[in-house]
Amino acid sequence: MTSAPLVGIAPTRAPKTVGPYVHAMRHENTVYSTCILPIDPKSMQMVGETAEERFRRIYTNLGIVLEEAGSSYQRIIKQTLYLTDMEDFNSFNKVTIEFLGDHRPARATIKVLALPLEAKCGLEVIAATN
Repeated sequence: MTSAPLVGIAPTRAPKTVGPYVHAMRHENTVYSTCILPIDPKSMQMVGETAEERFRRIYTNLGIVLEEAGSSYQRIIKQTLYLTDMEDFNSFNKVTIEFLGDHRPARATIKVLALPLEAKCGLEVIAATN
């Protein structure tokens, strides 16, 4: 019996990763993302003056990764949100509804001291494929 292959997901439309890893890995029917940051794919700069702008960029980047992996926002099973400022929590909820509608995945929120590139927030997900 052979093991199911692991497939690295590294869409060229998404911002480049900031280290030696891919945006996500797909194993069988499950996608595991890295921590998606609010980076503009063209400029490779952190974007967003407000928390809502940052979260919209994160979800846009995530959508690119999920699509490449054969998944979608509606197939997210679990989200892990990383915040340097818990005051941004309600903004994340608002933007989540914009992107996920009535879909309600499980979620953990973790306050951190710092994230790569001095990002103020990041999001990783586990999702099922379509």
